[in-house]
Amino acid sequence: MKLHPNIAIVRRFYHAFISRDTQTLWSIAGHDLVLHLEGRSKYAGVYSGREQILDLFYRVGKDAEGSVKLELHDIVGGDQHVVGLHRATATRQGRALDINGTAVCHMKDGKIVETWLYWQSQRTFDEFWG
Repeated sequence: MKLHPNIAIVRRFYHAFISRDTQTLWSIAGHDLVLHLEGRSKYAGVYSGREQILDLFYRVGKDAEGSVKLELHDIVGGDQHVVGLHRATATRQGRALDINGTAVCHMKDGKIVETWLYWQSQRTFDEFWG
């Protein structure tokens, strides 16, 4: 069975994120990408556009002293949506986070235009990030 081309796009996005390749990230995502980070942590909210999202990534990375890691498990999807399943780990202030997550990506014209992030335990995620 042939995989939908949007799956390959999101897979490239994950690999670019994992390797911190921002040039590839922005070639895959539209510059007006919208990111929804659910929950009640200090990072919860809606981030629109390259500048806000890069600022979020910078603040999270700094808060976790560069320890944030993402491991891709699987990707499924079709014409309008692609879902990535992943594991995220990080350490901060002597505590460790190890949690499974889901990224729901809305696709348009071969680009990721909107993404919603969900976690296995939203409470655990929120408590870790404060």
